[in-house]
Amino acid sequence: MTRIVFVSGGVRSGKSAFAEEYIHKIKGTRQAVYIASGVAFDEEMNQRILRHQQDRLSNDWQTIEVPTVFPPAFQHFTDEHVLLWDCLTTWVTNILVEELPVEKYMEHLKEQLHFWRKRGITVVLVSNEVLDAGISSFTWTAEYQRLLGQLHIWLVEFCDEAYELDYRLVKRWKS
Repeated sequence: MTRIVFVSGGVRSGKSAFAEEYIHKIKGTRQAVYIASGVAFDEEMNQRILRHQQDRLSNDWQTIEVPTVFPPAFQHFTDEHVLLWDCLTTWVTNILVEELPVEKYMEHLKEQLHFWRKRGITVVLVSNEVLDAGISSFTWTAEYQRLLGQLHIWLVEFCDEAYELDYRLVKRWKS
């Protein structure tokens, strides 16, 4: 059964572990694909990426690095795949930092999700919650929050399931 699932929560809340476990439980004989958007811009991020890569080694994940531009492989997935994208927050950050046309990329993401749904592909999308602390007084950060807020609203409406994690506690908001 095709499911599009949205997982959000604060930094280090257990989102990735929850999403990986979700995929593991439902994948059956399908190929699990990990879409990773992290870019190692400092040693801490490099260590986090390495840890995530090590976590995936034992679970037979195919990993595709997608810092910004969608690769041709996105068009070739079938219902024999289950996808985990970790994380959309990082993907949006990368687009903004590279000063790419963010609205165009957001529309492309929405089109891609519709395409995967029509193809019968189960997708789990991970993103950080960035609005709990209120809107920033810094212009760039406020724009980032606005974009993510809009994307999250759309995702919750579009997705079949929505979860929020806080301290590894899971709240199911939509099923």
